[in-house]
Amino acid sequence: MDVIIVSKTHMSNAACVGGVLANGKFVRLLNSDGYNQDSDTDIEVGEVYTISFSERSEKTPPHIEDILVHSMTYKFTFESIEKMVEYLTSKLKVKIWKGSSDVLFDGNLQWTSGGSGYISESGGIPNNSVGFWIPDKDLKRNDFNEKVRYSYPLRWRNISYVGFQNPIDLIPAGTLVRVSLARWWSPNDDEERCYLQLSGWYGLPEPSSSENTDDEDDDLPW
Repeated sequence: MDVIIVSKTHMSNAACVGGVLANGKFVRLLNSDGYNQDSDTDIEVGEVYTISFSERSEKTPPHIEDILVHSMTYKFTFESIEKMVEYLTSKLKVKIWKGSSDVLFDGNLQWTSGGSGYISESGGIPNNSVGFWIPDKDLKRNDFNEKVRYSYPLRWRNISYVGFQNPIDLIPAGTLVRVSLARWWSPNDDEERCYLQLSGWYGLPEPSSSENTDDEDDDLPW
C-alpha cells in the first residue's frame, strides 16, 4: 500500500514519522521491531512510499496509529507541499479540525495553569492521537526555557513545537497545521497524561536561517 509522509518530529533520540495511507487512514511508521525511525532518517514530508506493514499488536489509546513497517520503497515526491495538501483534502478527504483549540481531540483537552494542553483518563480519551487543524487565530511563537512553543490567544494556551521544520515567528490563522499527542507520561508520579504537540505546518515559506528545535484501493490513484 502507498503512504504519504505528512510529518516528522523529534522524539528523544529518534524521529517519529507520520503518514496517511491510500485509504485515508492516519499512521505512525515504526520499524519492524516497533521502534521509531532513527533521528537521522532521510524520510521527508511530501514523499510517497510503497510499504508492506502489519498493525502493532499492542496499542494503547489514543495512540492507535502505530504500524510496523517491514519494507519501504520510495515512489516519488509531490512537486510541492500545496499539491500534497490538495490531494489529502480533495482526494482522500482527510478529517480537518477547524476553529479554536477547543475543537481538538474530541474536545477532551485540558490545560495546565502554565497553558500546556493534555488529555488524561479522568478527562476522557479521544479516538486518535494525531490530526490536522486549521486554527481560527494566529499562532505566535512564544519560547519558554529554550523550548519552541506557539501560543493560541485564548486563556494562555501554548503548544510545544517538536517538528523538524525551522521555527517561524507566526503561523497565520487559516494555515493547515498538524497536531499530535505525546505518549503517556506521568511527571512526579501524578496521573498519566498525553501532552499536546505541534508537529508542523503546510504551505508557508521557510525561514532563511536554520534552527534545531481499509476497503479502498491499495495504491494511490495518481
